[in-house]
Amino acid sequence: MNYIVFDLEWNQEAEKRTEEPNLIPFEIIEIGAVKLNEKQEILDSFSALIQPQIYTALDPNVSEIIQHTMKELQENGKPFPNVLKEFLQWCGEDCIFCTWGSMDLVELQRNMRFYHFPTLSRKPFFYYDVQSLFAIFFEAEKKIRALSFAADFFHITEKEEFHSAIGDAKYTAKIFQKFDLKKTKKYMEIDYFNPPRKKEDEIYVSFKSYAKYISMEYKTKEALLHAKNVKLTTCPICQESGIKKIDWFSNNSKNYFGVFHCKKHGYLKGKLRIKKSDNDRYFAVKTIKIISKDEALNLKKQKEDIHNKKIEKRHTTK
Repeated sequence: MNYIVFDLEWNQEAEKRTEEPNLIPFEIIEIGAVKLNEKQEILDSFSALIQPQIYTALDPNVSEIIQHTMKELQENGKPFPNVLKEFLQWCGEDCIFCTWGSMDLVELQRNMRFYHFPTLSRKPFFYYDVQSLFAIFFEAEKKIRALSFAADFFHITEKEEFHSAIGDAKYTAKIFQKFDLKKTKKYMEIDYFNPPRKKEDEIYVSFKSYAKYISMEYKTKEALLHAKNVKLTTCPICQESGIKKIDWFSNNSKNYFGVFHCKKHGYLKGKLRIKKSDNDRYFAVKTIKIISKDEALNLKKQKEDIHNKKIEKRHTTK
């Protein structure tokens, strides 16, 4: 089992000409990666420039950050399909991906699909978000830091500049080496670029104080919210169904919250994030976390405040 720490640089449309969403909003122009073994020892590295085919002018914001010009990309880059084949062959079959943040996996698979390649998996899979791990272990989950901050925190130096794919991959790999893998396993993230298509493929993972559930796709948001597995909340420790204390409520159209109670382990906070897949279907990402009584009361107050605001709005519009 190897760990593939990778980073991408991408370009976007320099001038927005239409309100229609792009099939590929970000075109990958560079891939950099570092391969580590099970002992977190660095084995090899991969670096390649990609010849732009979709956006042939650099967006001004991108141009200020990346280390390459459009001329360099056109002259020294290879077509994305060629680079992708080389990269996946270099990765090997038995590997776990590691990234700084969650966007790289999404954009890699979006580019793969645009060029008619199978994505990394047909269903959700586990990976390491090194940025999130740094926040958990060294920032008490309070702040999401930039890669440069974490590198300075560990006094890591590399010859490569930041915002080059290979440079950022090397910095991220060095940071990943600082983690105790026995402790990180319970904080693995789930990539759901391809959500579960059927009930038996749904994801439920449980850890010491929280659990995560990823539902199958539904045709409508209403059907999703009425699905039994979506509404049901179980204790992450004993797996017993929680008694509903505060029914699901929302302060927007995407996030829902609820409070439940386990007889053995106390209050549970449920959070539902409603996601829309690329085939216009809906699925839910639900997290269940053990919370204190004070946190439960705070959620109760939030629901009451939302309810009161709705009543005030009705009165003012009459």
